[in-house]
Amino acid sequence: MERETVIVLDDWKMQKREEKMKVKFLGGAEEVGRLGIKMEFKTEKILVDYGVIPEKPPEYPLPPEKVSSIFVTHSHLDHIGALPVYYEKDKPDLYATAMTANSMKPLLNDSIKIMGLEGYPARFNRDDVDSLYGSFINSTYGESFNVGELTVTPYSAGHIPGSTMWRFENGKSVMVTGDLYTRDTKLLTGAKPMKTDILIMESTYAGKFHEDREQVKARLKSHIKEVIDNHGKVILPSFAVGRTQELMMTLSDMDLNIFVDGMGNGITGIYLNTPGFLRSMKDFRKSVGRVRQVRGNGMRQRIVDEADVIITTSGMLDGGPVLFYIQQLMNDPKSAIFLTGYQVEGTNGRSLMENGTINIAGATVKPEMKLEFFDMSAHAGHDDLIEFVKAVDPEKIILCHGDEREKLAKDLTEYDVTLPFNGKEFEVN
Repeated sequence: MERETVIVLDDWKMQKREEKMKVKFLGGAEEVGRLGIKMEFKTEKILVDYGVIPEKPPEYPLPPEKVSSIFVTHSHLDHIGALPVYYEKDKPDLYATAMTANSMKPLLNDSIKIMGLEGYPARFNRDDVDSLYGSFINSTYGESFNVGELTVTPYSAGHIPGSTMWRFENGKSVMVTGDLYTRDTKLLTGAKPMKTDILIMESTYAGKFHEDREQVKARLKSHIKEVIDNHGKVILPSFAVGRTQELMMTLSDMDLNIFVDGMGNGITGIYLNTPGFLRSMKDFRKSVGRVRQVRGNGMRQRIVDEADVIITTSGMLDGGPVLFYIQQLMNDPKSAIFLTGYQVEGTNGRSLMENGTINIAGATVKPEMKLEFFDMSAHAGHDDLIEFVKAVDPEKIILCHGDEREKLAKDLTEYDVTLPFNGKEFEVN
């Protein structure tokens, strides 16, 4: 009779070990800007965003690391400004919405021009930008697709048209919010929370609370009217992507001569020709019809006397037509500069807010114009971020893209919260 052989294996050998996701921030972990999140799943290495901090010179993320796919949350330079560097040698697939892809190209090409004008070494060229588009794969909100063993689903982030929260699933689910706004505006419907196990969330406005947006808009319109009634003019420095268009819609019911200058006009054209992303294309078209677009230097010279309000790039006063208009009006105390967006440290906009001065053509000047700030940020405030987290109810939270993340973490003590640092890889399960 043959003896029966019994083989006993230790429990740990019998169990399939759970493979952990690895995360490494190439930038944007503990600061606002230059976001780049590398994630390694079982079979896939991916990257979300690869941007710059728009200082002088621009501050880049850590050097590229090998990935098979890149996912873009939206087309602001602090999320896309270094992307072409990835395409100098490698050609990872690039996933984005059509609106994001259409909006990216003019910003990237303009950044090449600005680096040349300011004498900074260009880290990429137009061929690299074209190469990037050769790898583009269009993505549609709510429609899942597979990348290797990952199931990927894009959702609206409510930040600017085309902005995307990316949800990755391979056993557990991971969602990266990118820049997030949860309330409705004239331009967009706010982001909706989606259930996920691991939430990687921006924290730009940690510890900061937004004034009610409708009250901000009413106050802005009231102060604009006061300036115009006092025979002054208003300059509204504005981001080309999103803010220019929202300001157009906000002011469109005012009986004023409103001119729009700079790259925002080109982005407006992209919005008009990329359907499916705005809250109301009909209302947007009406707003566009009620403003006048500035075309060329000759028109720019003529409209200073004619205009009541000038919406113009750049939103942080670091270049573009806004500096021309400030030069023309800087000695007029009846006129005003009204800022509506976040001013990064080191920019002219931040200097104007803190010191009352800006740099134009190498000279430091102090405009005599009125200066006010109206908070029309497209980032969720502290309370909205908390509300969003509680609606998602994740197992783990990773806070990034903020310089005061601790203030947000302090109000999320019931959750497992991680505050990562650039260049430090860590595991999440």
